[in-house]
Amino acid sequence: MINYKIIFIFPLLFLGFFSSCNNSQKEKKQSKKNADTLKKFSFEIQEFSEEDYPDNPNIGYRSQHFSSDYFTYGKLETKKGFNVDLTFYSSEKYGDSITLNEFNLSEFIPTVPKHIRGKDEYLTRLALINQEWNRNQVRLDENEFNSTNDQITRLDISRNCLNAYLWEVIAFTNENGKELPLYHGWFDFPKKVYKAFFESKNKLNYSEYSKSLEKWNTPENKNFDKGLLRSIEDTIQIKYSDKSGKMYPLKGARLKKYKEIITPDTFSTMRGLQSDSTTFATFSQPGYYNKKEPRPTELGRFYHLENIQLYNTLCNDNNKLNEIKFSFLDRQKERKTYIYFGGLKLNDLPQLATEKANQGWKNAMGFGNHPFYENYEEHLSWNLSKSCYYGYLTNGEGEWLDSHHVGIDGPILHWDNKIENRLHVWLLSFERHALVGHYVIDILKQ
Repeated sequence: MINYKIIFIFPLLFLGFFSSCNNSQKEKKQSKKNADTLKKFSFEIQEFSEEDYPDNPNIGYRSQHFSSDYFTYGKLETKKGFNVDLTFYSSEKYGDSITLNEFNLSEFIPTVPKHIRGKDEYLTRLALINQEWNRNQVRLDENEFNSTNDQITRLDISRNCLNAYLWEVIAFTNENGKELPLYHGWFDFPKKVYKAFFESKNKLNYSEYSKSLEKWNTPENKNFDKGLLRSIEDTIQIKYSDKSGKMYPLKGARLKKYKEIITPDTFSTMRGLQSDSTTFATFSQPGYYNKKEPRPTELGRFYHLENIQLYNTLCNDNNKLNEIKFSFLDRQKERKTYIYFGGLKLNDLPQLATEKANQGWKNAMGFGNHPFYENYEEHLSWNLSKSCYYGYLTNGEGEWLDSHHVGIDGPILHWDNKIENRLHVWLLSFERHALVGHYVIDILKQ
C-alpha cells in the first residue's frame, strides 16, 4: 500500500516538474516579447503652416525651401543605458529619413543635483520642475546624424519649455553661408521611456513628481536652505552701474522675437519694459508662440537697482565658483526682490562688445539647468547630477518666486571686450523675447 502511494505520487511530481518548466519557458518568452515591445516606439510628428502659426518668430528667417508638410512620424528604439536609435520619417512626397544612432538622452531627463538630493524635498521639486519647464535645444552637425536628404546640414532636438513629453525636431540647411530652418516638427516623447529614464537617473518614484512635470502647478512660495547650493568663501570688491536706461541690441533672436512683445506698443529703453503692464506672447502647447493669450509679468519689480554683491563660493566637492546677488525695489519702493545667479565659472565667459550681447553665455532660471542652446558635445559634458549652476528669485522675506510668473527667463553673461575685469549681466525676459535689464560690474583689484 505504501509502495503504491509512492509510485502514484512520483509520476505526478514528474509531470508537475515538466509542467513547471514548460510554464517557466512560456513566461520567459512572454517576458522577452514584452521587453522587446517596450524597446520600440513610434510617434506622430505635427507641423504648422504660417496660417496655423502666424506668430512664428522664424517667419522671414527661414530657408526659401522651407516646408510644413515634411515630417510624418518617427521611431525610437531603446539601446543600452540611456542611448536610443531615433529616426524621423518624411512623407512619401519626399521619401526621406533622418537617423540618430546611439543618441544619448541622459542629459535631457530632469535630474536632481547630488548636493541637493535627499536633503530638501522642496528644493528637489523646484529643481525638477525648472529643468523640465525650460528649453534645452541640442545641435547636431552633419557627422552626428544620417540623412537621405543632402540639403539637411544640421539637426536640432529640443525638449521644449512646456510639460514633459513635448519635444521638437528642427532640420536646417545652409544658404549663402547661413544655417536656416528647413523643416520643423513637434512630437510627443514616449512616456514609458521618459518614466524609466527618470527613475533610473534619480532613484525616485516618477509618480510622485509626474503631476508637476506633466502639467504646470505653481509651487508655493517658501524659504529653502541656500547653504545646500553653496558656501560663501568671501565677498569680492566691486563697483556697479545700471545701464537699463538704454535700448538692448536688436540682433539675432531678439530681432526675430521683437514682434512677440505685446505691450508696451513702443519703447526705447529696457527701463520701458520694467513695468507690471508689460506683456508678451505666451508659449502654448505643443510649443508655439501665441499673441492671442498675452502673458502678464511683474517686471516692475526691477525698476530700482539697490545693490549688487559678488561672492567667491564653494560647491560640490569644493568647486571654486561665483555667485552674483542683485537687490531690487519696484517703482513704488514697496516690493523687494532678489535675484541670485550662482555656480558660475566667470573665467569661462566670452569677451564681447555690448552690441554682440546676444552671443553671451545664457542659462535658465532653475537649479542645475542646462543652457538653452548647446551642441551635442557641450550637452553631454554638462552633467546635471553634478551641476552647481542656479538662478532664482526671492521676495524680501527670502521666499522663492516663480520666474515664469515674474517674467524673467535667465541671464546673459559676458566680459567686456575692451575694459579689463568688467562683467556685463543682462536679464532675459519671459521666453527670451527681450532683454529687460543690463548691469555692469567692475571687479576692483583685491
